[in-house]
Amino acid sequence: MKKIVFFILMISLLIPSATTSYAAEGKWKVYLDGTELTFSNSPFVSEGTTLVPFRNLFEALGATISYNGKTKTINAKKDNTEIILTINNPVAYSNGASFKLNVAPKAISGVTYVPLRFVSETLGYGIEVKSKKIYLNAGSTTTATPAPTTTPAPTSTPTPTPTDPTKTQDLTIEQIGELSDRVVYIEVVDQNNKAIASGSGVIVGAKGEIITNYHVIEGAHNAVIYTSDEAKYVSSTVLNVDKDRDLALIKIDSASLNLPTVTIGDSSKLKLGESVVAIGSPLGFTNSLTSGVVSTKSRVVDGQNYIQISTPIDHGSSGGALFNLRGELVGITTALVESSAAINLAIPSTDVSTFLKKPQQSKTYAAAAPGETASETTSLAAKAEAIEDYLNEEYSYFTFEGLELEFEWFTTLSKDKQDILIGGAMTDAASYSSLMKLQKKDDTNIPYIVQYIAEDLYDTLDVDNAIFGLYFDTYSQSYPSSYPADSIEREGSGYRVFHNFMLAIVDYNEGEMYYTLDPYGDDDLITIQI
Repeated sequence: MKKIVFFILMISLLIPSATTSYAAEGKWKVYLDGTELTFSNSPFVSEGTTLVPFRNLFEALGATISYNGKTKTINAKKDNTEIILTINNPVAYSNGASFKLNVAPKAISGVTYVPLRFVSETLGYGIEVKSKKIYLNAGSTTTATPAPTTTPAPTSTPTPTPTDPTKTQDLTIEQIGELSDRVVYIEVVDQNNKAIASGSGVIVGAKGEIITNYHVIEGAHNAVIYTSDEAKYVSSTVLNVDKDRDLALIKIDSASLNLPTVTIGDSSKLKLGESVVAIGSPLGFTNSLTSGVVSTKSRVVDGQNYIQISTPIDHGSSGGALFNLRGELVGITTALVESSAAINLAIPSTDVSTFLKKPQQSKTYAAAAPGETASETTSLAAKAEAIEDYLNEEYSYFTFEGLELEFEWFTTLSKDKQDILIGGAMTDAASYSSLMKLQKKDDTNIPYIVQYIAEDLYDTLDVDNAIFGLYFDTYSQSYPSSYPADSIEREGSGYRVFHNFMLAIVDYNEGEMYYTLDPYGDDDLITIQI
């Protein structure tokens, strides 16, 4: 059992933290003058800023680049333009002038990401976003953006067909897209006003009543609502929840609203293969539209009935709208099954209508949708942040057996929010090689390093259990065949190696440390007393 749990958590360590919205591979596409760009790792959105792997982007834009591993600085040049970016530094430089970035460059699991818009516009490219596609166009650093409106757009009304006045004519996908002003982006925050999750919502009341998934708001202190015209509102009121059906009705804190609302249809009339359209904010990409068909009208999952659709959705789509081609809301998008079979689920509008008819009572988020482990998770996240700060302050550089070792430390929480995952990455090839030679002389050297650091964390920060992963992070122009294939990713014209050379569970409650020096193999874990 220890080994099974261990490797589940190992996978979590390799996956970036869920508090940042990441794009699933192949979901979002970037085009440069009409040609699709290939990235070693998928772009993702953090606080409204699209971040992409730096080497792929700069090479595609024709810039020469250099990277200083010690200072974590990227220097890129093209023609008469020079850009300087530093990991975790929100200040960038272009030809000596400083610019404040909304989001700093990030290094995640061995991949360095930079803000797409800043880099592209600085090098003379404009950006245009359409649905799930981002277009970079040479020669223009400005794009036409519609001016925000202050009055709601009229509801699209299906028109009768000439042959049958009682039957409505289907709308085009473009016309369905106009209903995006009925769909909102929801960012939920904790008591410190820090974003902890995000999702989508559908406007069902002109005064700001919005339906979403219960799991989107669970454990939140408040919510920030963003409408399609870029207006921003606060919601501190929950009108109703149904935890079992995963539905919640929230309200914007304003009495002077007159928002456009959806027309709720009858999901029981859906037909197998019928076209449907989803609008939401998958991975933070607001007002994204995808289309597909009804795969199954009734799919029971965990005792609940759903509409199964082929319409692509992703994290952040939760609480979004599913429309039929008459412009009627027939479902609330809620979940996806990770597979290549395009299995996505929506709560039927019949359940939504039933939920909206229930008695409503204004409550705070904490009272209406308490998070069972919200305070514990917040506390654990704060502890993880303190551990990361401490390790980078005390163990960025240290000496072991005469070797000068350099590590960059990062922490996150496991997927179940129960464990702290600690990663340490070496980027200097000579230092890593020397450590491996030392390890060959005595195979207890690397475990001792982890044990020593764990004991310090236990004594200093009261960390009685944690999961450690040690990595070698480097870039190679040629294929690095000496490393396992699982640790190699294509990046730009070369290869990124993010090689895991030790994984360990440290548990002071049990007084034991479990570890392996071959995470890619099948060896049993080694146990030592601590």
